[in-house]
Amino acid sequence: MAFSLAVAAALAVALSVSVVEGYPTGAPVSACTEMFPNHRMNHENASLPDVRYSSQNLSTAPYRITADVQGNGKVKVSLRVTNESKYWEGFFLQARVQGTTTPVGMWEGLPTNAQTRDCPSGTKTAVTHKSETKTTTLEVTWTPPAAPATMIVVFRGTFVKEFEDFWVGLESDALAVNAYVSASVRLKCLTTVVMGTALLTTVAFMF
Repeated sequence: MAFSLAVAAALAVALSVSVVEGYPTGAPVSACTEMFPNHRMNHENASLPDVRYSSQNLSTAPYRITADVQGNGKVKVSLRVTNESKYWEGFFLQARVQGTTTPVGMWEGLPTNAQTRDCPSGTKTAVTHKSETKTTTLEVTWTPPAAPATMIVVFRGTFVKEFEDFWVGLESDALAVNAYVSASVRLKCLTTVVMGTALLTTVAFMF
């Protein structure tokens, strides 16, 4: 009798729940602000509420985000596990000016299992996964915006290990960066300075 009841209950659950909703090919643009996976199970029975999963406590996150400013003014951002037995299958990464919720700058230098997202604030302002590949380390390059001249940024990420097992809002240490100036602009400025110096030298020699 008990076995029959258990089977009946299992069938009832199976019939009342449809396919789970997830994002195996990357986080959607709609997640740009909250960075929440919004994983849920939808019931076919409209009278039953959907099951929406919650983020795990950040203190238990087995991941770390680090950032280092390079000589060209760009920033190398690294994601990695802090426990060799752990991994992630999905992620969503942004750079934000500390204390704000808007992603800034632009991402490049992506590995094959990553892709950019165009959040409302600009082009290539977020990075996410391409497929549910078990990953333990990843490096990407971030280019600061052209303004303001200096800013304090944090790199904020969401990591998904399993459908119901994820962490939202893990942040790197705050990092001071300067507005990015491209190599062509730097060369133009240097040329202007050199030409200006030569002109001043010529004028001074004439007098």
